[in-house]
Amino acid sequence: MPQGVTLIAGGGYHGKSTLMRAIQRGVYPHVPGDGREWVLSDPDTVKLRAEDGRRVERVDISPFIGELPGGRETAAFCSDDASGSTSQAAGIVEAVEAGARVVLMDEDTCATNFMIRDARMQELVTAQDEPITPFLDRVRELWEVLGVSTLLVMGGSGDYFEAADHVIAMRAYRPYVVTERARKIAGERATGRRREARKPLAAPTPRVPRADSLDPSRGRRDVMIDARSAEEVGFGEERIDLRAVEQLVERSQTRAVGYALEALRRRHLEGHTLAQALNALEAQFDAEGLESLSQRWIDLARPRRHEVAAALNRLRTLRVAPSKTGGTDA
Repeated sequence: MPQGVTLIAGGGYHGKSTLMRAIQRGVYPHVPGDGREWVLSDPDTVKLRAEDGRRVERVDISPFIGELPGGRETAAFCSDDASGSTSQAAGIVEAVEAGARVVLMDEDTCATNFMIRDARMQELVTAQDEPITPFLDRVRELWEVLGVSTLLVMGGSGDYFEAADHVIAMRAYRPYVVTERARKIAGERATGRRREARKPLAAPTPRVPRADSLDPSRGRRDVMIDARSAEEVGFGEERIDLRAVEQLVERSQTRAVGYALEALRRRHLEGHTLAQALNALEAQFDAEGLESLSQRWIDLARPRRHEVAAALNRLRTLRVAPSKTGGTDA
């Protein structure tokens, strides 16, 4: 897929989300002849979505969510029950922190108020009463400042035409490049909306997870890790919900994510940023293989750093060493 901002448009049931699913699986090798020979994605491509109720630990979501009612700051945002918009903002920041170079979003699984505010809503609810900076007003900066590309399925709002480098229209499951047509429409029909970004986008503040906040023990066992499905991993007394981590494809991979968290706790986290710990974990995989995760034989498939980070970020016991900026619970 091309770099920059790519928009996938088209009518309902014409294949937009189907193409997105193929692209998000394009980070893995394909079986010859399965029909996806030409669907290849950057290995650091991460699919994101809104995720009501997830845990968020000291993530700087202030580029997307400003000061909340009651004067609560969001530069080190904490929540045990994040909303759709705050969870999506946290997901973007966490993905960039873990090294994502491409983010994928489908409007069907995004928080509407996070993605767009049109001119009429801007008139009704003024900027001083709206803490959310729509993703529309950050998507260009995500590429131009941080070098992170975006692929966005958007069938309901043409406001993204101005921001897109490439526009693809799906018609009866066939893709057509319509970039010039979209630019012409954008030039002829101004939306009248105002850009709402309050400050320039900057790279995420590196976080230092506390190794002592990860406890894999249960009962008499020092390490108890299990995966009942590809969507959930047990880590000690905790069950980590990974249903929104859509690029996990099989149970053995999810099981390896659990053991990777234990390896982070035991070998890599203490005193290091999350990115540094993930780098060390990948070096461990390259040098020692997955056998280094457990002394007994178990069925494991190598996970990407992004799914390991996603599981860590959703672990409800996770604590991050405080920075100079205070956090807020919401």
